[in-house]
Amino acid sequence: MTNIPKQLQVNNSDFVDGDTVVFIDESKPNHLMTVTQVQKNGVLLNGNNSFSLNHLIRHATVAEFINQRRLPALTTFGDDQHIENNISPKCKTISNDVQIHLSNALAAQKEVS
Repeated sequence: MTNIPKQLQVNNSDFVDGDTVVFIDESKPNHLMTVTQVQKNGVLLNGNNSFSLNHLIRHATVAEFINQRRLPALTTFGDDQHIENNISPKCKTISNDVQIHLSNALAAQKEVS
């Protein structure tokens, strides 16, 4: 028996009235929207002028709030497509067994020294 009260949860949405959100899909409008009413699987936006399903929107970031629009997704590693399939002919492939042997030999060498 616990003393923790069970709270009545009307919906299990991540959004509440007043949240600032943007569409996830880049092909959708990029302006910020305000959640005005939370429903079971979606939200009413901008004074009930539009509706969106929960999985199509996300909370706006601070940078988006400052710029008053959705910003493009950041690429953290850059585009390396041009080098991905260009393997040097001098590159040697080592079988898994050889890799295990070399790894064990290196570990043994570290123990000795």
